[in-house]
Amino acid sequence: MIDKRQITKDYKQQKQPVGIYAVHNKVDNKMYIGTSKNLPAVVRRFEFTLQMESFPYQDLIDDYKKLGKENFEIKILDELELKNETDKEIAAELNQLEELWIDKLKGDGVSFYNKKP
Repeated sequence: MIDKRQITKDYKQQKQPVGIYAVHNKVDNKMYIGTSKNLPAVVRRFEFTLQMESFPYQDLIDDYKKLGKENFEIKILDELELKNETDKEIAAELNQLEELWIDKLKGDGVSFYNKKP
């Protein structure tokens, strides 16, 4: 017999991939760079939040409506390999990694929706 409580408990205890992602406007080569402690959830949430106009950056919502979803993609830029880090340590690592990616992409001529320095 299937124990639904155990399946739910096991699922909640699974570690999700952690890392850096980008929402890429393929027309203007503009990106939103973000971090997530659950990368699969970001992919699922991306289109929904833009369609509902609840994404935190209005410029991105406006471009998404104007250019259409076919001109946007979400990219996983990097994943952290976790061992036994605390949430605070993970957050610090993600912030450092995000800054490294922003510096790298700036050098490639990318502009950003979230106006990172």
